[in-house]
Amino acid sequence: MIKAYQWTVLVISLTMFVNFLFTAGLGVYKTVHAFSIFWIGGPQAKPGLEIIESLDLFLVALVFLILSLGFMKLFYPEFSFLKKINLSWLVIQDFYQLKQLTWNAILLTLLITFCTQVLKSNSVLDWPMLIIPGAVFLFSLSSKMLKH
Repeated sequence: MIKAYQWTVLVISLTMFVNFLFTAGLGVYKTVHAFSIFWIGGPQAKPGLEIIESLDLFLVALVFLILSLGFMKLFYPEFSFLKKINLSWLVIQDFYQLKQLTWNAILLTLLITFCTQVLKSNSVLDWPMLIIPGAVFLFSLSSKMLKH
């Protein structure tokens, strides 16, 4: 039964790593597209929005990477390639640390997503746009409550 759980975690981690690669690839594509927009149309073509959207994609990719490596470090600590990954911000010893790191990355991603929507709206802000700041507030509040 334990082997089935380990295989399930391995499949989930590998799927999240593939999601990381795909989302990071989309971010690279958006970045190259933004530079091509700038090259062809200049600054008046507004390539900055494409760059912010690529930043959003890179942050989503970072969430996938954190979850993938976090699950692998929790369930497969004996893998040699995981021992070589010694990033100070990626020290994960239990689910609480993984959850805190993931929540912080999701908060940053939501904030960038909201900024992108505000820039796309051309100064016309509707009530539904308050959903993301509300979610950021609730995530921040619950994260703060979990720390204390």
